[in-house]
Amino acid sequence: MNSEEARSYFQKEGLRYEDITEGDICILVMLLNKHIKRAVKAKAMSTDTMRMSQKLNSKYKANGTLKSCYLYINSHYFTQREAISFNLDGFIGFAGWADSSNRQPIIDAFVEWVDHMKEQLKLIS
Repeated sequence: MNSEEARSYFQKEGLRYEDITEGDICILVMLLNKHIKRAVKAKAMSTDTMRMSQKLNSKYKANGTLKSCYLYINSHYFTQREAISFNLDGFIGFAGWADSSNRQPIIDAFVEWVDHMKEQLKLIS
């Protein structure tokens, strides 16, 4: 799946920012860590020092749902490049700085997270 397909998948599954809480973002970070570590181990990324940054910038509405969130990735030669961004205007970005091989584990984690979110929302409904 590419970036556009991942964005479409999010929408197709009926997800909205209003469905996302801080706990959901924590799950996404864990999935990103899992997929990036797996890709690094398989030498599928351009460097073996890629890892998620501990830093994230997020804003939530009074009811605890997402307004915006920016998750970052580090390596030995850069810090805090975009991994995934949930922008205020509703656009979801995926590592705009990266080539497809470095972006793929990020998209894979996002897709797994969308599947998780979809199942959680079924349980609530």
